[in-house]
Amino acid sequence: MLEESWEKGRAQKESFAWKGDQLAMEMGVDGSDGGFGRDPSRFYSTKCNRDILSEGGSAVDAAISALLCTSLVNPQSMGIGGGSIFTIMSKDGDVTVINSREKVPNSFKPNLLSKCPAAWTLVVGPDWIGVPGELRGYEYAHSKFGKLPWKRLFQPTITLARAGFPVPDYLLNILSNPHIGALMNKTLLCDLFCHKNKTVLGKGDILRYPKLADTLELIAEQGAEAFYTGEIAQDLVQDVKASGGSLSLEDLKSFKVIVEDALSVQFGHFTMHSPPPPFGGAILSFILKVMEGFGLSPSSVKGEARKQTLHNYIETLKFANGQRKNIRDPQHNKLKADHLMDSGFVERIRSMIRSSNNAQPASYYNITPGTDRFGTTHVSVLASDGSAVSVTSTINYFR
Repeated sequence: MLEESWEKGRAQKESFAWKGDQLAMEMGVDGSDGGFGRDPSRFYSTKCNRDILSEGGSAVDAAISALLCTSLVNPQSMGIGGGSIFTIMSKDGDVTVINSREKVPNSFKPNLLSKCPAAWTLVVGPDWIGVPGELRGYEYAHSKFGKLPWKRLFQPTITLARAGFPVPDYLLNILSNPHIGALMNKTLLCDLFCHKNKTVLGKGDILRYPKLADTLELIAEQGAEAFYTGEIAQDLVQDVKASGGSLSLEDLKSFKVIVEDALSVQFGHFTMHSPPPPFGGAILSFILKVMEGFGLSPSSVKGEARKQTLHNYIETLKFANGQRKNIRDPQHNKLKADHLMDSGFVERIRSMIRSSNNAQPASYYNITPGTDRFGTTHVSVLASDGSAVSVTSTINYFR
């Protein structure tokens, strides 16, 4: 998030109408273009947050509404069973970070980490279910920075969940994976993503969430407490324990968000605000600090200079990737990431980036090979009063 005066841009002319069993979209696109037509999540999340802003809602109101809508079209990436991290800048420039990421249940199997697969694989089971923090994050952010009623933020998503929409292409790609399809037949997910004959939904099929709509209506009426201490909490714990998980009512009841200062780093005339460790703001700051030392200018991305700039950037990313394992959770590890902003360390790494295009082994960058990762979405909202919200939400990996 860059601290700078924002100009209110002209919004693309578009009109949506919610009508019973369908969402009518009038944007003059036929789905063949390279814009919204290929990413339904942008249709719905944009509609949700713009309506909220036009009604006088805050940037936080709009972000929450957009996230709720996105949870329907990108269920593989986020939802109310996950967690989020808000970076919020008020119109006066004050920045707050709200950490509502999931937590490990109080009672968990001591050999849990030994079950981590050596390679990426697909499994079904309750062992990796954490304590959801998503709604507590929404609740806190709305209580401090919201303007519109809590219930209003849920209305577009509830309507969309009942009306349904064509299965998005990205979700189609996941559902078409034969391993996922086979595993889904063994779970309640098939009630959502399968036909009555147990075959997964395909292109052109309509995806609906009637039971989730009921759940969201209850949360909209009763607040987040409905999820953490009410009937929803009891049903959730009962289902998880029935499948062998360790989530408890006390886990849900005791969940609290963490409010902290942002990691703020100066770059020329700008200040970048990002969440502190264990999140990736320190890595991004490190990348920018290394690149800053190469004396970038508009000419750096033109002609022959462009090749060298791209080479420097790619090499910087490799070194940054090698530092990811040094980003620890400060609640459980005293090792900090301060070295990533230390000028001496940054200069040393920059000196290791050679001007030639010769490739170096992974050990040169201190990289530890990792597995592919899944399950994250991001929403950014800029309001006309100068306030801004940057929020990442996730359900972690799906395997």
